[in-house]
Amino acid sequence: MDIENAKSIISTFFEKMLIDIENIEVEEEEETIISIKIKTPDSSLVIWYSGQNLEDIRLILKQILRKTVGDISTIHIEVNDYMAQKENKLLDFIKKKIDLTKKTWKETILPFYNSYERKKIHNFVSSLNDNQIWTKSVWEWKERRLHIFKKIDASSLDLDSIDI
Repeated sequence: MDIENAKSIISTFFEKMLIDIENIEVEEEEETIISIKIKTPDSSLVIWYSGQNLEDIRLILKQILRKTVGDISTIHIEVNDYMAQKENKLLDFIKKKIDLTKKTWKETILPFYNSYERKKIHNFVSSLNDNQIWTKSVWEWKERRLHIFKKIDASSLDLDSIDI
């Protein structure tokens, strides 16, 4: 993939949108995945409410770059470290939900997240190496939600006390 050509196309794209870009870095993460890091005083225009514009820009740039520089499956865009901060907030929220699940022994149903965020959450919970907690995605498509469960330790169950 021609990274310099991609960088030129991306710069032109933002110029045409009248967005001032102080710095732009484009690198190839894998064969069909590129990462774009942007520093701009116009971050609110690029990101908008809950990242709505950022997602739209990502999809448009992906289509433009597919036609001009080749096969691209994924584009990651980082604007003034917005995505890193968003991820940190998400993981802090998940930590609190894990603690709640451990404390109450009740399943926690998380809000709707896209597939990328659900995968991040699954990976994060797995990386904790906490034998008490597990996650599962339930339902399909846009209705898919992530659930956090506390594992039941079979050795702690007193089956003799259960009236069957």
